[in-house]
Amino acid sequence: MNEQQLVQVKEQLLSLKNEESQRGEHIREGLRTSLSDSVQELSLYDNHPADVGDVTLERAKDLGLILFIEERLAMIDDALEAIAQGKYGICELCGQEISAERLQAIPYTTLCQACKKKNENLEPFRRPVEEEVIQLPFGGLQGYHEAIENNAFDGEDAWQSVARYGSSDSPSDIGSVADYEDTFIQSGEDVGTVEDSEKIVAKKGKDGQFYQE
Repeated sequence: MNEQQLVQVKEQLLSLKNEESQRGEHIREGLRTSLSDSVQELSLYDNHPADVGDVTLERAKDLGLILFIEERLAMIDDALEAIAQGKYGICELCGQEISAERLQAIPYTTLCQACKKKNENLEPFRRPVEEEVIQLPFGGLQGYHEAIENNAFDGEDAWQSVARYGSSDSPSDIGSVADYEDTFIQSGEDVGTVEDSEKIVAKKGKDGQFYQE
């Protein structure tokens, strides 16, 4: 990349940095207003959460946009630093040239396409950190699909107890069931009994004896 092209890229990056900074400041200005003031309410204590759900959603989206903008600004600064050091257009991981098409589409990138894909797949999905401190039977779903003899009320049983009352999943969402009662794992599992003998219902007769129904 010649000197004239580098000057054009630098101007483009500075212009993009200015635009992103202004956009971020505009979003921050809106977030400085309290939630109650944004909906023109004297108090939110007497309101159902759904009444301000749309406002809460928009504020959550704004927070996400702020993080996105800050990350992009950091990448722009890295690209400007690479120009200053004469390393612009060179992948910072493998040292190979970044394709002109990629630089044209993402001028602030410092990774080639191959290294970018590899970098995104470096860390596998991590389980929530809370599972490291919450002990069994409610500490995650350890042994969820294992055929082990454990009759304790664990995470799976907790989910089944709640799911029996319904969830956001429907038979059409899952695609392999025909009834709402089958939309959660092991929906046909007996509740309150373990052995078959425990399912036998007995009634005490007038003579004081127990009879099976």
